[in-house]
Amino acid sequence: MSMGYPLPPEIFNASEWARNKVLRANQGRQNILQEFLSLYQDFWGVTLPGRGSRHTPSEMQDAVNNMPPDTASRIMEDLDRLRNFIVSVAPNALDIAYHDTAFVTTILKEELPDATERITITIGQLRPAWHNSTIEDV
Repeated sequence: MSMGYPLPPEIFNASEWARNKVLRANQGRQNILQEFLSLYQDFWGVTLPGRGSRHTPSEMQDAVNNMPPDTASRIMEDLDRLRNFIVSVAPNALDIAYHDTAFVTTILKEELPDATERITITIGQLRPAWHNSTIEDV
């Protein structure tokens, strides 16, 4: 036996349903944007443009070298794809600094005679958009 009062039957309200669907879609877009920013910032060791990186180019190169080469390149490719998706649905959602890698990066893919691929990733300097604008670079 229930102690609660019976609820009146729910009446379909098209405006309320439409509003909730749009709110959820907007939340989804915001979640995708936040996840991209989090992944990008974590991978490159940055927080916001103009604040520098917690990694030097040498440290970033060492980190990448300690990953399987295809893993590091796939992470970068995934970030590119996610960024391209975000830009396609919300062109002004990302600061221009996020439109490229935080460090100048070269990925060389070489097909070997045994049909495997050798991937060489070279990390260069931090891009100017990420330079620390409050203290001089070391």
